[in-house]
Amino acid sequence: MAVMAAGCASQIPEIDPALLESKKSILVITGPEISDPVKNTLQSTLLEWREQKQTSFEWMQNASALTEEQLDHVRTRPYDMILVAGHELVRNVLPEAGKVPERNWLLLDDVIDRKAFAVSEQNISLKLVTEEQLQAEWDEWVRQQLVSGRNIEWVTTSAYPIPSEWAPSEEAEYISLADAEGWFSQLQYQVQANRPSWIAVYAPLEAAQLQRLNSLRVPVMNLASTRIELQWPGILTSVRDMLEQGRWQPGIQPYTNAEIKFITKRE
Repeated sequence: MAVMAAGCASQIPEIDPALLESKKSILVITGPEISDPVKNTLQSTLLEWREQKQTSFEWMQNASALTEEQLDHVRTRPYDMILVAGHELVRNVLPEAGKVPERNWLLLDDVIDRKAFAVSEQNISLKLVTEEQLQAEWDEWVRQQLVSGRNIEWVTTSAYPIPSEWAPSEEAEYISLADAEGWFSQLQYQVQANRPSWIAVYAPLEAAQLQRLNSLRVPVMNLASTRIELQWPGILTSVRDMLEQGRWQPGIQPYTNAEIKFITKRE
């Protein structure tokens, strides 16, 4: 029978190796930012799996990284899957997971990072939000403004070009690059000339830059501030299916609609 780890991540609960050999087994590792409601959901689901699906489990809570001792422990246990959740924890575990190629690692990032990541190891599956998903999420709002005849003044940086279907090249005067010299003075001029209904922020900006935008007295939609909430019932259903069917998809894997909820706010 699995033992829940309620304390420090340095202490790993033990499972009888014989049980692990005969049943599906999972190791869950969560970071300190995981909320109590999520912990309750995980606990009840893992206990249900144990009772109804004969799935053995261990759970390491409040982890920020993995020690060599913990990696050695992982190597000695025939887990069918290791589930890791929490932004900083995932970033720290990602390079370590490649050192244990005999185990499948499913890493769940819960923060939109927008950096380019590459995962070549066949034993690592990294779930995150892709740039394509973000564009699809924002597309409806953008098109509503365009169809309604509302002008959008775009603020971004050179690393995040505005999609051409939202702002064609002939509409360059509606785009300001916040990493260019004198960008705010140029934006002020464009706002006066174009009289936009919205200022839309596409690239992550510093707080001081956002404050300057608010001084223009135009509504600001900060698309770049979009965050996600993991939908654990959907995620755990996917994990259960993977365990039962032996289905494994390595590499970068976008979240499905059942696994995340997008939240975007107006400044």
